[in-house]
Amino acid sequence: MVRLYDPSDNVIRIDSIQTDRAGYFNTKLFTWPDPSRNLVFGKYTVEVLSSDGDVQQISVDYTSTRERVFSITPANILSVKLDSPDQAVVGEPFRIFVQVTFEGALVNSDEAQLLELLGSSHVHSGDVTVNLSGEFKKLHEGLYYADVILKEEGTYIVHAIGFYKGFEAHDSRVIPVSSSSIQSIQESVDDLNQELKVANQELARLQEDLDRTAAELNSTRTSLTSSVQEARNSIGQDVRSAEGAVNQLVDASGQLNSIILPVLALISVILALQISLFARIRASYK
Repeated sequence: MVRLYDPSDNVIRIDSIQTDRAGYFNTKLFTWPDPSRNLVFGKYTVEVLSSDGDVQQISVDYTSTRERVFSITPANILSVKLDSPDQAVVGEPFRIFVQVTFEGALVNSDEAQLLELLGSSHVHSGDVTVNLSGEFKKLHEGLYYADVILKEEGTYIVHAIGFYKGFEAHDSRVIPVSSSSIQSIQESVDDLNQELKVANQELARLQEDLDRTAAELNSTRTSLTSSVQEARNSIGQDVRSAEGAVNQLVDASGQLNSIILPVLALISVILALQISLFARIRASYK
């Protein structure tokens, strides 16, 4: 059995061939057509499998010249570079950019040729495939863009495929698609940070008010303590003054008693004498 693999390791031809008695065969395996998207220039592999399980492989270079080429790297001849966003949102368009160069020069293609140049490009995820054929527009010489809208969440692969002058080149990017974007999440985080900042400012202002109130309370307590102490001192002085006045009154009362008692005794004697005199006078008139 003989198999022919393309540069992407896809089998493009399988033949069963009978050998002679010595185990040799000579046959026309494949005729190279003009290059196309399904048959591009590059390195192909011929694999021969014998009935007893032996496997042999040889490489064949499919080129645009009849001269033998021992090494060919299509990526160095045709190059495709894809640029896309890191994330997309369901139902919202995002733009991809593709640069195409051939032998280091930018490939300039008009609108009509873009279908052939990038027509096989697509976006896929599992069984979902979005064909980008006809979606590309020219931005600059060698630089093209397409707007893509994806309707379901998931992880998608954007696959840019360039085909030019029989050569094919690829580039791909992985894009997660969700119902919310990083930008909206960042905006929510920024809003939350702003609210936290305002809350911190309010807390700082409240702390200042509490510190001010505590200072005023301490000042008031100090003033009250001082006033109470002054009042205690004043009351103590008044009490001591009152005690002194009372003592003075007591002393004065003792002195008055020593003066008044003899006077009262003298008055009593005088009254007694007058009463006796009035009694005698009244007796003489009888």
